[in-house]
Amino acid sequence: MSNREIARQIGVSETTIRYWKKHPIWEEERQKLINERAQIMELNKAEQRREYKKNLEKQRQHLEILMEQIYANSMRAINISNKVYANCLLMDDAIEACSIAIKAGAHTQAKVAIQGALAYIDILNHLHQFNILIDYFEGLEEGD
Repeated sequence: MSNREIARQIGVSETTIRYWKKHPIWEEERQKLINERAQIMELNKAEQRREYKKNLEKQRQHLEILMEQIYANSMRAINISNKVYANCLLMDDAIEACSIAIKAGAHTQAKVAIQGALAYIDILNHLHQFNILIDYFEGLEEGD
């Protein structure tokens, strides 16, 4: 703000404002205010970093739960398809064995298992990225 605006807002003359600005205490008080605001801004940044890190940790936990569920479903699908294929291998008629495998949905279960494995790998990659970010924010906290 200009000297005139400051003077108008606090009800003194512009000359008084110029007079005070020439004194060393003006600069000291001004610097104190700047330092206080800078500290507040840094605290806000630190708080934002902590909040972001906390959010990352929640997301990581949710991904870990999802990963466990995907693993369990994939294993169930693998077991079903393996049992069907194992029974079909014991049959003498290959065409009938293929028909039974198809009717039992062994190929669908195998596909579900493969998709689960791919999803599992994707989640592992995301978890790795979350861990890198969390480690980074922990390093920043240690620096504070």
